[in-house]
Amino acid sequence: MTPQALVAPDEVAERKRWMHVAEKGSVLGIRLLIWLATVAGRGPARLVVRLVAGWYTLMHPSVRAASRAWWRRILGREPTLGEIYQHVLRFAQTTLDRFFFLQGRDDVFQMSHTGADFLADLRARNQGAIILTAHVGSPAAMSAQGRAHKLRMHIVGYFKNAAMINDVMAKLDPTSMARVVHIEPGNVNSVFAIRERVEAGDLLAIACDRVGINDRFVEVDFFGEKAAFPTGPFILAGMLHCPVYIAYALYHEPDRYDLYCEPFADPLDLPRKDREAALQRHVARYAARMEHYCRLAPDNWFNFFDFWSKH
Repeated sequence: MTPQALVAPDEVAERKRWMHVAEKGSVLGIRLLIWLATVAGRGPARLVVRLVAGWYTLMHPSVRAASRAWWRRILGREPTLGEIYQHVLRFAQTTLDRFFFLQGRDDVFQMSHTGADFLADLRARNQGAIILTAHVGSPAAMSAQGRAHKLRMHIVGYFKNAAMINDVMAKLDPTSMARVVHIEPGNVNSVFAIRERVEAGDLLAIACDRVGINDRFVEVDFFGEKAAFPTGPFILAGMLHCPVYIAYALYHEPDRYDLYCEPFADPLDLPRKDREAALQRHVARYAARMEHYCRLAPDNWFNFFDFWSKH
């Protein structure tokens, strides 16, 4: 591994802009949309979401730029404004659907499952595990299906840049916050909280596609170019010596979620003598699988920032 592959935190401050992107919108707007969904149902609420997505597409140049850069990689050409709008719309639609999942309204969706037997085996053995995922598709759909299969699943992440919508959703379902593990950069207590849950037989889903404050990362091939992936989730999985899986819930119009789960490592081995090279291999292997799932539903890519930034 080259010296540039593992970079110290103070060298990557400019690569963490996603953590400082303010939540766009307002609590009132979110509440009104949820009220409409409650009173009129998913159909009318989706019509309003189309207008909201159109407004964001037209009024936020940074969102358009990020979407355009993504589509160029997928399509090999300049995307149309309609394709950019579709991308933003998918994010808005899955955000709206989060409300229905929180309300236990799985009945309004068609759900397919690939690899569900792996999770069923974990439940039967009361075995905790780390689930590697990304900001691709719907973690709400994944979490809801975990509950449907009587799995104790928690979402691990940094949620301060989405505080408003999380606060509204928590009021709708107070138990939802018990299924969230908020990690503060540099706080070792987060690691202990995760360990306790895994040892109790819980599943911890961790997004592996954003470099956070004080995170170290490696650069691996992703869609034909080097991109930074955090090493923290892989180091944590190696420390816990538990099974590690990959999982995604991909959305397809108008109401279908395809859930995928596949084994990644059991356990994830990070030998002391070859630790950095092993990390590079594990992250590269994960990035290759993430690229596979992104190609299945490219409009489910919800990293609206320059993912390949070299600054």
